[in-house]
Amino acid sequence: MHLPESFHTACASWLASDGVFTVLDPNFADGAVFCAFLNTKPKGRLRYLSVTDHPKLALPALPNQWLAPGLHYFDLPQFNAELHLWVGPAKAGLQEFQGPVNAFVHADAERPPARRLNLPQTPTNPIRSAAVIGAGIAGSSVALALCKQGVQVHLFDSASEPATGASGNWVGAFHPHITRGDSPLSRLSRLGFDHTVQALGELTGQGLLEKGKDWDTPGHLQTVPLDEAARMRETLLQLNFPEELVRWVAPNELLPSTLGGLFFPQGGWVKPARWVQANLQACGSLLNTHYNSPVSDLEMLRQQHDAVVVCCAEQSIVLAPIEGARVGSVKGQISKLRAVAVPKVVLSGESYAIAPPDENWMVLGATYERPVLDLTPTPQADNDNIARFKAAFPDWSVGELLDHRCAVRSVWHDRLPAIGPVPGMPGVYMSTGFASRGLLWATLGGWMVANHCMGQLLSIRLLEKIKPRGVRA
Repeated sequence: MHLPESFHTACASWLASDGVFTVLDPNFADGAVFCAFLNTKPKGRLRYLSVTDHPKLALPALPNQWLAPGLHYFDLPQFNAELHLWVGPAKAGLQEFQGPVNAFVHADAERPPARRLNLPQTPTNPIRSAAVIGAGIAGSSVALALCKQGVQVHLFDSASEPATGASGNWVGAFHPHITRGDSPLSRLSRLGFDHTVQALGELTGQGLLEKGKDWDTPGHLQTVPLDEAARMRETLLQLNFPEELVRWVAPNELLPSTLGGLFFPQGGWVKPARWVQANLQACGSLLNTHYNSPVSDLEMLRQQHDAVVVCCAEQSIVLAPIEGARVGSVKGQISKLRAVAVPKVVLSGESYAIAPPDENWMVLGATYERPVLDLTPTPQADNDNIARFKAAFPDWSVGELLDHRCAVRSVWHDRLPAIGPVPGMPGVYMSTGFASRGLLWATLGGWMVANHCMGQLLSIRLLEKIKPRGVRA
């Protein structure tokens, strides 16, 4: 399919501009209209919003996979395009997409396939310089997203190098979250998972990461306590997700274990510090780093830069206070042990176990300790990590303790992240409150903040839930 010449004429300004052109297609069908838009090869960015009730995609430009219900994101840098695809009933999907669009796709075969509505979205006050506070996975993801938009980024951190907090953990896990009723947290986790896997793949394609060494998606087994197993199996039946996303495994079916659980075939692990390094390398010459540079007040940075983004975990709410916000801090200790038997998949339940195949160690953890008194590792926390692992995998051998480390996680009152503009502070944004799911939220956070900063707003109802916020009355 090709778009009619009249449409090309009407949209000549988009084809020649750097703006974002947003298309709403209420019926993705076989993706022919979407492909026609990709083939226009515009100078500006294409943002395609669409709805489908077919969970299996079969287009060369997209992954050949089954999709769970809800919102999915596909970044297509080779076409300078992004696809936001809602899987499920059309009415619910169209309600998810809010705000103006530039073109609407007609389902009526007797009408032109697309109609221009208004001019491409261009920022009214494009930013040229931004300060990002925090050089962990949150801050480096924001920095990369802004640098991709041509913004000069100044990255500040109080430490002497990047990734010294939780992002300095040797390895971490990421997988979608499952809840009865498919809560906003679960739906957001699937969207965050899309962003994470595609970001890691892009950095790998650039030669900045190596799959199998720095990250991988071998699958993830999340064990479920015996008294919760029946309810969780009912939840899976209710959700009716494709087995390519999640399926139930019985005890000893996948690995020696007394417990059954959820298996996520696409679940993965990543070495966070390597990911941070790759993000910063990908920023290129637009990035200026300022280590050993603690920030205690935003006012000077607000005067020097067009935007300031706070990405420093529990300190974020100190630098950018929000009325009614209730944010806690949790200490997490992980334990590195010599690997005796190496699980081929990521394991979790009461705690996680990850053994990258090219290493001679495995990591167990993390504890969840309150209040945070200090970050000194303790033998008791190591024993707790081992005990929780052995409770689920009693026949699994572990070696001697090699090392341990602690970090602080920032937890918002509703356990959702806080991403976007800070209320009452024009030009200030945050990407924080990741709790134990930073590897799921970081890239999504960078994408959202960059779009806010550049005025390329996309109003999606699901994302409204993670704006920086106080406790709702």
